[in-house]
Amino acid sequence: MPASKSLRVCSLTHKLVRYLPSVELQTLLEEHRKEGTVGDTLLVLQHAPVFTVGKRGSAQDFHTDPEELRRTGFEIYSVPRGGETTYHGPGQLVAYPIINLRQLGLGARAFVEGLEDAMVQAAGCFGIEARGRVPGKTGVWVGECKIGAVGVRISHGISSHGVALNVTTDLSHYRHIVPCGTPDKEVTSVQRELQQAGTYVEAGGEGGDAAKDDALLQDTAPNLLKEAEQHLVRCIAGVYGYTDVQDIVEEQLLPTTAR
Repeated sequence: MPASKSLRVCSLTHKLVRYLPSVELQTLLEEHRKEGTVGDTLLVLQHAPVFTVGKRGSAQDFHTDPEELRRTGFEIYSVPRGGETTYHGPGQLVAYPIINLRQLGLGARAFVEGLEDAMVQAAGCFGIEARGRVPGKTGVWVGECKIGAVGVRISHGISSHGVALNVTTDLSHYRHIVPCGTPDKEVTSVQRELQQAGTYVEAGGEGGDAAKDDALLQDTAPNLLKEAEQHLVRCIAGVYGYTDVQDIVEEQLLPTTAR
């Protein structure tokens, strides 16, 4: 009988996570995964409002002056992941797999395609017909609208960064940028697609002001977000063949000596 593959899952979606601390946490997990002191791990969270600029992004991706955005409460960071410029914020599910791709026998392309497949499957759980593996494009699409983004980093066979699935995201914030290098395309969300199909869900929060975290969390249709989280975690685990999924808390992420 083949050995079971284990995936640790840590959900932080009950709060808004600032971007820089999440990158620092990924770096620590990446090092420990490389050393074998932790197992494959999936972080699932919501970010406080932030724009991130990937390796192919630039200042030209912004329609609104970045300094003006900072003054209104958004954070902006350049990050060592693939892809262009995107938005993260309340109501968006972000999943960061810190996993050993070599042990899974996965190359970069197969890994990225697997992440797209997982988001397609998660959207399908809501009756939304989405598609990934689109020639010339990354991410997951509903018609001509993007619902999920992919931007990963792979170092010494260990992955970090990951995917962002719009669930109850305030889509108006995308107007400040050229999202993911697609100036002629729109973005969508699970909520928007359900509304268009006749299933109404309360609209997302305003965003933008870090001091409004509690209000933002209350405005992101938590039941829909939690359901989407359960689907996405299950689909990611299934795509990569994990048979043992272990829910852990934040305090269990790192070895005791590293805390």
